[in-house]
Amino acid sequence: MHADFPKLYSEISTDGAQRALRWTAIEAITKNWTLAQMEMLARLVFGTKSPPGGHQEDDLAAALAAFHQAFSDADPSIEQGARQDQVLAAGVVLRYLGWHSLVALAVTTTACGGARKPSLPVDLVTLAENTLSQLGASRRMRPDLSKLSIPAPEFAFEPDFAGVAHNVPSTFKSVFDQFTETVGEALIDLVGKFNESTKLLAEAGKKADEELDLLSWVLGQRSLFSNQAFADLPVSEKPLVFARDLASLTKIYPGPNSIPALLSRAGVKATGKIKIADAVNAVSDDWTSSVLKDRKPSPVTSPVHFALLRRQETGAGEGWYAGWTAITGIDGGATMSPIALAEQFYREILLLR
Repeated sequence: MHADFPKLYSEISTDGAQRALRWTAIEAITKNWTLAQMEMLARLVFGTKSPPGGHQEDDLAAALAAFHQAFSDADPSIEQGARQDQVLAAGVVLRYLGWHSLVALAVTTTACGGARKPSLPVDLVTLAENTLSQLGASRRMRPDLSKLSIPAPEFAFEPDFAGVAHNVPSTFKSVFDQFTETVGEALIDLVGKFNESTKLLAEAGKKADEELDLLSWVLGQRSLFSNQAFADLPVSEKPLVFARDLASLTKIYPGPNSIPALLSRAGVKATGKIKIADAVNAVSDDWTSSVLKDRKPSPVTSPVHFALLRRQETGAGEGWYAGWTAITGIDGGATMSPIALAEQFYREILLLR
């Protein structure tokens, strides 16, 4: 059981036996992760305007039904309620945090820089941020290739000549079959070790390539998709444009911890405030269409992309503000620091891949 779950569940009950039953259900739920489940959990945890079961969205409805069924299976006497659903959904998220980067990303993007805050006794957003930091560092640790070696295969084989007739060649078949089997087992073991070593080399190369690509981008001082020098881009465009560039170069989830530093080096300010709406209106129509291609933004877990979608439908200006606010629950005048907005958009892109 997660160390924070007793504190979290104390909002509902302090009964230890009941708490244990709830955790049993949570363990069962986390064995079958889906994108729809992640979206449903985010909606429950943050109590968003968008319902957890969606609006005629079968995948969300199914995820919500499975969520309730898991708790009913563990304890048929359970009584459903909005607050209990929120707390139990937070418990599922707790279980995922620490090893599932997409769930941690979804928690932070749903929070949207503090625009949404779940009413819970446990700070899930901070826990998610810590998860991303830990995974971002651990998944980029380089293996010590100097210790990489494959030992020569060893096997013992003593031929059994019992039943062999020297003048009858066919009687030697069993001896050769034994030899073939022994050598085959040794080769299978050798190939397995070779494949593991090759995998380590490939992963080390992937990490090095990603780091080199990110470094080349910031040193080159030129946007990939806008094809403009960093200095030529308007300040209001930089958060979203640079975030998209960096996301396109990120191959290992949940992204390196150096993203804020790279954004800062590229010219995105860590001080001051920018309206989300102004940043969305600043980018071009073509750039917006390209970002949204083959993507279905969620008003909950990808609110900035959803703003781009609304802006695309009605055109730049103030026409899309009211609709976006009504659905997301985020004020149309919401602001973030430019670098926080860039990181928000970067994480949304990773989530929508």
